[in-house]
Amino acid sequence: MVVELRLATVADAEDIGRFQTRSWDQTYRGTVPDAYLDATAWQLRASRWHSRIVGDRVVWLARHRGDVVGVASTASTDVARGDLPALELASIYVDASQHGSGLAAELLEAAIGDAPAHLWVFTSNLRAQRFYAKHRFVATDEHQSDPDTGLGETRWVRR
Repeated sequence: MVVELRLATVADAEDIGRFQTRSWDQTYRGTVPDAYLDATAWQLRASRWHSRIVGDRVVWLARHRGDVVGVASTASTDVARGDLPALELASIYVDASQHGSGLAAELLEAAIGDAPAHLWVFTSNLRAQRFYAKHRFVATDEHQSDPDTGLGETRWVRR
């Protein structure tokens, strides 16, 4: 399957917002409260992606036949701790039709390569945890509640 992988531009924000809404429904329905998924409009997500793209995020976009099928973004974090890399993998989403295709690994490679990085992952998302472990990330003892969903998250780090 041929997938176009490139840096996102502001012109992609609407498509990314629509994609994230679909992706979250595919991936998190039954994990994230339905009320949250049902109430979050794609327009709000598109606005957030617009702000991210013009702001401090580097956003990678994967398209297949014109449709967005994956997104990854990174941010430089001002972490005043010597034990955390400054690079954060802020998001990586892949359409369910691409699960198992290797697209997530391609997005990860484009976004961070072999660089040390950290990320937060839902504690209940075992599929993602297996993926990150395969790519040399290790779970830490740090936990937080996601401010949007209220779900528990665990920080993972790759050195």
